[in-house]
Amino acid sequence: MLEIDKVVSTICGKIPEGLIFEPSNTRLTEYFPSASKGEEEEVNFVSAEDQEEWNRVHPINPKYPIDSQVIAIDSTSVTLGQLPDGLVGAVRASIIIKAAGETNHRLERYGPYLVPVTNQNKDLLYRELYKTVYGKETKNKAPDCLKTLDRVRNFLEKHIQLEVVKHYRDSLILIDGSLIGGTVTDPKVIIRKIIAGSVSNGNSIVAISKSTGLTLQQTKRNILSLLENVYEPCYIGDIRNRITQKKERYLGHIHVAKLTPLGEPFRVDIPENTPIPHSEIFNQLAGLAGDYGYPEELRLAHMTCVLSSIEILELQSAAIVIHGLNMKEDLRPKIFPL
Repeated sequence: MLEIDKVVSTICGKIPEGLIFEPSNTRLTEYFPSASKGEEEEVNFVSAEDQEEWNRVHPINPKYPIDSQVIAIDSTSVTLGQLPDGLVGAVRASIIIKAAGETNHRLERYGPYLVPVTNQNKDLLYRELYKTVYGKETKNKAPDCLKTLDRVRNFLEKHIQLEVVKHYRDSLILIDGSLIGGTVTDPKVIIRKIIAGSVSNGNSIVAISKSTGLTLQQTKRNILSLLENVYEPCYIGDIRNRITQKKERYLGHIHVAKLTPLGEPFRVDIPENTPIPHSEIFNQLAGLAGDYGYPEELRLAHMTCVLSSIEILELQSAAIVIHGLNMKEDLRPKIFPL
């Protein structure tokens, strides 16, 4: 297991006892309530000039990486309920590991951790996590409580990514998202540190995204539409040099890939200097692809970090007990007695 004690001690803060707590509505019929990550990438345009040159389709030859170690990382956050000046949430992260020479998987799960976020504590929480994970001070203030909870999730995920690239060697490391640096949540120096740590240990890190803000300048359609009518495993790109604004934030080669004939297209970011050639990385990704063309290890990482309805109910009860909260009485029977 990775060392995350300092991050956890910062996340799991205390709040004054006796506050009113209004649990989020949880339906047991909805086994896994939906959860989404915050988006940091705004719409950015990609030049379509000389499109034939950079839109050339490269075929993929699927190859299951039996002799390689594959590691996938994902995280999630959920709001458990509301406080008078904030909320109580929970975060959890999962690592799926397929060892070299094997086809089975091992799970490392971190959390769930209770995260109280209020107007009174969110700035201190944000600054302390920033220093703990990124190793430097920040003068930035935290956003609203809901966005701060997602920032907490992101800090946990980035810390785990940094630890994984440092402690594992000669692995294909899959992360959900992109390799964008220079945003409020992900400084460029941290993304470069993750990339450099991967390369120095012989790892190839790959970021896979189901959506993107990159948009074709001419048609105003998403870049994923470039493979809309293609029915074979293939990829296009690098299209990074075609981005019209802030292209320096994009720290990996950017591709659009379809990993199975009938699968969905994905945006795939890969650093320039990887121990494995990019064409071979795509072959291995296609070998790992499951339903809808998504790599099975990333799917398992997502499935094991999201919180079920039963777990949310248990965490709501834990929040009431640990923080000495008073559950808000349901007003509906008083307002509508019949």
